[in-house]
Amino acid sequence: MELFHRLLRDYIRPYWLIMVIALILAALSAGQFFLLGYMTQVTVDDVLQISGKDEARSRSRAEEVRTGDNRGRLLEPSPPRDEARPSRNAPPRKKTEREKIRLIILLFFAFLAVRIFFTVIQWIYSYQVTFVGQRIVFHIRRQLHEKLQNLQLTYFDKQQTGKLMSRVLDDVGVIQQNVTQVFVDLVTNVFRLLIGCIILLSLNGKLALIAFLTLPFYAISYQFLRGRIRVVNRAIRRQIAEIYGLLEERVSGIRVLFSFAREKAEALALHRKLSKLMRQRITNTTQNTMMSALSTFISAIGTAFVLYFGAYMVRDGSLTIGELLFFNQSLLNMFEPITALAQMNIQIQWMTIVVVRIFEILDEDVKIKDAPDAVRLDRIQGRVTFQDVSLRYSGVTRNALHRVSFDIPPGTSVSIVGPSGSGKSSLVNLLLRLYDPTEGHILIDGHDLREIKLSSLRQHIGMVPQEPILFSGTIAENITYGRFDASPEQIMAAAKSAELHDFVMTMPDKYESHVGERGTNLSGGQKQRMAFAMALLTDPNILILDDSTSALDAETEAKIQRTLDRIMEGRTTFIITHRISTAMRADTIVVLDEGRVADIGTHEELIGREGIYYRMYEQQRSGAVEEVVVERDGTEATRLEGIEEDVRAEALNRPPRFDLSPSSSS
Repeated sequence: MELFHRLLRDYIRPYWLIMVIALILAALSAGQFFLLGYMTQVTVDDVLQISGKDEARSRSRAEEVRTGDNRGRLLEPSPPRDEARPSRNAPPRKKTEREKIRLIILLFFAFLAVRIFFTVIQWIYSYQVTFVGQRIVFHIRRQLHEKLQNLQLTYFDKQQTGKLMSRVLDDVGVIQQNVTQVFVDLVTNVFRLLIGCIILLSLNGKLALIAFLTLPFYAISYQFLRGRIRVVNRAIRRQIAEIYGLLEERVSGIRVLFSFAREKAEALALHRKLSKLMRQRITNTTQNTMMSALSTFISAIGTAFVLYFGAYMVRDGSLTIGELLFFNQSLLNMFEPITALAQMNIQIQWMTIVVVRIFEILDEDVKIKDAPDAVRLDRIQGRVTFQDVSLRYSGVTRNALHRVSFDIPPGTSVSIVGPSGSGKSSLVNLLLRLYDPTEGHILIDGHDLREIKLSSLRQHIGMVPQEPILFSGTIAENITYGRFDASPEQIMAAAKSAELHDFVMTMPDKYESHVGERGTNLSGGQKQRMAFAMALLTDPNILILDDSTSALDAETEAKIQRTLDRIMEGRTTFIITHRISTAMRADTIVVLDEGRVADIGTHEELIGREGIYYRMYEQQRSGAVEEVVVERDGTEATRLEGIEEDVRAEALNRPPRFDLSPSSSS
């Protein structure tokens, strides 16, 4: 109930006036069927004037005339009842044909008026319910989107993208179909039930008591199936989320799927999940049908008893045929909302599950957020200080970073090198405050990152990732992703700086050319240059290059390197790389090993110490190829470009470092 109270308070309450009007109109519409039932009674009793008692008397008198009395004489008919003393059992006065015609015309127009009136009412409240429902769904989806963008990366590390999409799209769609309609239908059916009870009691108390005796059986059947239906509904929602997750993963990794010839295996995996969902759906449908069937059976039993005893009452004259028909129709109008309420419980159970799943996201604690007294930095110089910084990811027993400390002066470049898994990416994630340190502090110009507004912090930091992420849209829209107010001249300047402009001009629509999802219609080098242009357009004070030239050919990298050298002037630049030839160009080199700072200094200093950096240098130098590059001063020089060790071992015709032959095991 707390969930629905929150749903009412946060999402329906802002539209309370519209909902109140809709509920009033829905309650009024509940009387439509009872009015039509009363018109049926008037038609039978006052127009047709069929009386069950008169027919019974006629049959009794005819029998008496045929049989006579014991003395052989015909029985005299009973004298007529004094019409001056009317009673309930007395037949109504016979209407003339003119009166009947007038009444028929009146009933005709009354029927049309009732139908038109209630059709207008239903249209009005249906529109209002749809309007409120769409507004609620709009707000929920917007809040979900905003919440997902504010959540820390640790949340997404534990979640499957497809399952999140299932909640945002599929689960919210369930709310859209049910949230407001359930409340309106609930009020409508409750009013129909109350009106039906009042009419039944006013028509005939004995028959009403017979009808009411069936109500406990509805509650019993409801309690019997409610728990089972809830369990199956939860399983269905989980299975749908798993299918979303499977499809999202396989579509995003379609190239891997094709390269390993996994089409049949993946088709079988999806077949199994769909088969399981199908069985759950069948079970759910069976349970829902069973609940409906039980409700229908109970109402049929109650109706049968009412008709049985009602026929006797009509026969003895205590009830007219019109009253019996009106009672029976009112009884059906009372049983129908009871059945509808049972079905509504299925909707409520279904909606409860999706509301819980949606509120799980909305209630997720945002750990990476602005402090109440966070400051906005309009400009920064770019001094970066790590003070005994440690980082441990959730669910992991060992630290990704352990007591990392260094100080980078403004406007200098620093290369972060180290073996795979040494913590290079974790370090830049902390700098962007995608995670918060488990221990220690990170300072920019003396300000702790947790004291700076996130928007202000990330406004001054530009990043070029190793694997660029592009979005569906035009080339211009992707370049301006971080700065929508950029002019066409600024866009082209950024593209030229990233050595992208010449390629763009070969496209049919130039900067308005469409980029496929994740840049599928671009090569790796083109996507990398696009990422450079995106970062350069924001003019950041701190620039992070995460192995950003790995996808470029030597010629393009040499061209971009000149641009980067120019851009890096006056900026604090972090270069994450595994190439010694790239690292040695930085002012300072930080060597990481198993999450710790193993060494720090210039290229010459680190070579002289003959530590981890020296070993990396020797490994890459021994298997290097010469390549012409352009140094910062514009002169050409040769550099050593490392290759994979196994390839190097094969090229040198000697065994790799790890010899797995049987003789080595001794």
